[in-house]
Amino acid sequence: MTLLTVKNLTKSFGGLTAVSNVNMSIEKGELVGLIGPNGAGKTTVFNLLTGVYVPSSGTIELDVDGNPKLLNGLKPYRITKSGIARTFQNIRLFKDLTVLDNVRIAIHHEVKYGLIPAFFRLPSFGREEKEISERAEKLLQIFSLDQKKFELAKNLPYGEQRRLEIARAL
Repeated sequence: MTLLTVKNLTKSFGGLTAVSNVNMSIEKGELVGLIGPNGAGKTTVFNLLTGVYVPSSGTIELDVDGNPKLLNGLKPYRITKSGIARTFQNIRLFKDLTVLDNVRIAIHHEVKYGLIPAFFRLPSFGREEKEISERAEKLLQIFSLDQKKFELAKNLPYGEQRRLEIARAL
């Protein structure tokens, strides 16, 4: 099953074409790398996939539960909600928060409760917060960070900070 399909993706900045006619498809469960020399357009491709840039031409299509969804022109937060996220070369964690809270924050864009249930700690608030914590802990287990969930992110070694950032993106 194809999850992501990119067809003839092109991005031009004025008279400079940074990415020209990129085609790729990524299947479910497939691990793909994008390699090339400096200036080849790798970062531009990721910026196009995540909505930082709008393609000059071509299409980016994501299969969301069996329904193809065109991502062209969507805002980055909409693309993230669809299931595409990224990390950066420089680690961008909330260093003074715990490992668990770093992942919980990333999941909070999906909450359905409003200000009143949160303020009064209504049952809907408690249920969703419990679900968020459970999802975050499962991600930490996948990345072998569950034993460090109460440590501050800044106290993790570099490799574990990188894994935390990937868990947060997921």
